[in-house]
Amino acid sequence: MSMPAPYPLQLELHANRHITRWRPLVQWLLAIPHLMIAYALRFLRQALTLISFFTVLVTGEYPEGIRGFGVSAYRYALRVEAYVGFLTDRYPPFSLAA
Repeated sequence: MSMPAPYPLQLELHANRHITRWRPLVQWLLAIPHLMIAYALRFLRQALTLISFFTVLVTGEYPEGIRGFGVSAYRYALRVEAYVGFLTDRYPPFSLAA
């Protein structure tokens, strides 16, 4: 019987498996300002997506500034979601920078 081939992707996780007892009680509270900002950015991103749709129809090019803002807003939302979902201990910064 032949040996099966190994998976093409190997994942190693080097994380602290111990979560302090106070963290689940406080972390959601600390994330409320970030969640409100992410919610507002989502609406702004949707409005700019609608504007860029018509811009692409007229000019044939996606506006660079709107694309950059959309990418930054997605990154910010993902950092906040990772913090709220206990995937990271680092408090997300109030910034759209990468």
